[in-house]
Amino acid sequence: MTRFAGFDIGGTNARVRLYDADWTPIAERRQGTRGAQPDAIADTIREMLLAACEDAQISPKSLSSVGVGVAAQLDPTGQIVLNAPNLGWRNVEFGALLRAALYPDCGEHQTRIVNDLNAILWGEHCAGAVQTAKNVLAVYVGTGVGGALLCEGTLFQGASGIAGEIGHSKVVPGGRLCGCGERGCVEAYAGGVHLEQLAVEIATRHALDEILRPGDGPVADLKAADRLAAEGQPEFDKLWQRATDYLALVIANACTLLNPSVLLLGGGVLENLNDFRARLLGKVPALVLEAARHELTICSPKLGDDAGVLGAARLAAEFGH
Repeated sequence: MTRFAGFDIGGTNARVRLYDADWTPIAERRQGTRGAQPDAIADTIREMLLAACEDAQISPKSLSSVGVGVAAQLDPTGQIVLNAPNLGWRNVEFGALLRAALYPDCGEHQTRIVNDLNAILWGEHCAGAVQTAKNVLAVYVGTGVGGALLCEGTLFQGASGIAGEIGHSKVVPGGRLCGCGERGCVEAYAGGVHLEQLAVEIATRHALDEILRPGDGPVADLKAADRLAAEGQPEFDKLWQRATDYLALVIANACTLLNPSVLLLGGGVLENLNDFRARLLGKVPALVLEAARHELTICSPKLGDDAGVLGAARLAAEFGH
């Protein structure tokens, strides 16, 4: 009987879900990944897959395909991770590592590695918020800032497979250092990791202890920062204004350029920081070219964490190689 597997690999956690032929979930596993190296992640994928198959009481070799979504820039073959800023990987032949880890215990079924935002957008297109839309720009603001494009119902990946990397649009030439290794990216001003760094600097400088929470070194509570920004605390108001100004400009310019019918906005920062999201939503429409703005709908995801695992599984099953 046909079975499919989908993984979502992030900088903190990994998740796998198994599906039957009707795309009904039949098993799921989660595991921490913080700081793990590529070979360790490949082994983790194998262990999670075997455990999930045991839970579902099926043989790993009965799987038709395995899709793996990774927060990374991939080469055109989808086998090499060129840069995964939040995992700390560069030029990693992850496809080979994955095949070595899965074989022979899990058989030789088709395995496909995909960008995590492509997987998320495809999941929302298959069963979520944008099922009927053909032209979509997805922007997710979480640990970083990621994007993906749906053009006439098909994922658009560009000449070298990395279309949609909206988080690395430059807003300040020579500005803050981004995790990608370049400077001035919008992610360096509006991504969750960088917002935390900037919030820690402000809280330390102004003795705003309510922003800091226990951890390995000072760690910022972004929900508390969001509350202070909403209350008009000058430093956090300025930080939120700058971050949403840059982000809104990049998103609006992309909407003007691409003319999508739907702008799908998600990610932990937008889902958890109400004032940050409200500021962003208040700025984007007015910055989009008027002729493009009239056909643009802004919406939120419906599937949550399920979108990435579903999308990875569907992409591997439908387009695997």
